[in-house]
Amino acid sequence: MGKLDYTAHNFMEDIVFELIALKQKDDPDFDFCERCRMDIGAIVLNAVEPQYIKVKTKLAELDETTRKSLEQLVDEAAEQVRANPHHDREDNGGYHLENFSERMVRQVLAEFVENQFEIELAPEDIPLVAAMVLNQTKPRYAVTTRGGAYKRLAQLDHQFVPTTISCIYNVIRQLKDLK
Repeated sequence: MGKLDYTAHNFMEDIVFELIALKQKDDPDFDFCERCRMDIGAIVLNAVEPQYIKVKTKLAELDETTRKSLEQLVDEAAEQVRANPHHDREDNGGYHLENFSERMVRQVLAEFVENQFEIELAPEDIPLVAAMVLNQTKPRYAVTTRGGAYKRLAQLDHQFVPTTISCIYNVIRQLKDLK
C-alpha cells in the first residue's frame, strides 16, 4: 500500500489550545502542566465537531454561544484532569497529542486510491478529500502512544471502513459536481 503525502489539520485544535492558554494566563486556579493541558485539549477535541476545512481559526472569530460552550467544555475537562492527572505517571516527556481518526482515514484513503481504478482522483484533491472526510469522522484524540487503543477500537468497529469509503465516494462526487 502506497503512502499518501498530504497534511490534514483540525483547526479546532488551534482554537481549543488558544482558549486553554488564555485561561491559564488569566485564571490563577487554572494552573496545569503541559501534559495536563494536552489531556484537557484531547477531552475537549473529542467532544466538539472537527474543522479540517478552514472556516474559523481563532478564538476571537467564534460567536459568543460557541465560545461559551467551548469554555464550559474546557472547565469540565479541567476538572476531570485535575481529579485524575497523568503527569506523575511513567511519562518523562515525549508525549504528543494525536487524533487517531486522522491515521485511520489516511489508511482507508490510501487503500481507496490504490484500489479504485474506475475513479480518478487528482493528487492535489487528496488533501481536500481527506479534510472533508475527517470533518465527518468522530475525532479520537489521545495523548501519548497509549492512544493506540482508539485505533484498535475503531478497527474493531466493523462499520468504520465501509462508512469511511462511503464518505470518500460522496466527497469525490461533491467535488466533481463543483467542477
